[in-house]
Amino acid sequence: MIKRWEVLDSGLISDILQSKARFEQLVEFHWDYYSELAFQRNQIREQLKGSLREKAQPFEFSKWQRIVRYKYSLTPLSPKGSLVDPGGRFNIGELDRVRYRVFPALYIAADKGTALAEVLGRDESTGSFSPEDLALTKPDSITAVSVSGKLESTLDIRERNNLARFVNLIKDFRLSRSLILKARKLKFPLRLVKTAKELGGVLEQRDWRNWPMAFDVPAACQVFGGLVMDAGIEGILYNSAITQRLSLAIFPQNFLNSSSYVELDDAVPAEEVQRRIDSSNFSKFI
Repeated sequence: MIKRWEVLDSGLISDILQSKARFEQLVEFHWDYYSELAFQRNQIREQLKGSLREKAQPFEFSKWQRIVRYKYSLTPLSPKGSLVDPGGRFNIGELDRVRYRVFPALYIAADKGTALAEVLGRDESTGSFSPEDLALTKPDSITAVSVSGKLESTLDIRERNNLARFVNLIKDFRLSRSLILKARKLKFPLRLVKTAKELGGVLEQRDWRNWPMAFDVPAACQVFGGLVMDAGIEGILYNSAITQRLSLAIFPQNFLNSSSYVELDDAVPAEEVQRRIDSSNFSKFI
């Protein structure tokens, strides 16, 4: 039986050079792809933001869960951890500050299993083990806190109709002939979103990290998160790609002149731990 490492070890130098050249071509292609769509979005940016703003609704949550890595234990309400490259599902981290605007998000989930799986879990259920079980097998040190709060404006993308007007604005985007030819040469499938259902699937897809990690361009969900934040909306409700249960990405930078807040439900272990983030102190967290 031939092992995978034996096959890889038998490769020629020319194969390595060809692979490197193809990877560089893919990186360039993804930047061109991103740039063409970014230009078209910017042409109608205010309309796009308006389409999202009109669907935003207040949202309150009680005893939801937030899990942070141990290094952030004294600042459990800080979204700074979301800035680690490449960022989170709906925010752009330290990917490339020259090309992209970096912005944070605070992620919470309706239950502890989902919060845990979102932070630590990356695998499908295996046999009798759930994503939460698999997350528990990881040795990372973590802190779990119970949180409650209220947001004045939240976009619920589980309701695909909330995305309909947005999609109506972008469905006629076009790609240049040169980009299409590059895609054919690289055998890369090009497909633009045409329906709200398609967009919802893209925003909640499991492998969203592929593009930022491999090609240094934001994923579609990260771009969408930036538009939602720029629209002044304070949160995005969505289903976890791992557990299919409710999660929430919060943009505390939009708490200015708002009654919105997130607070810890339990007593804090030390005075320096901030129990609440709201309009009076959000700038200290981000």
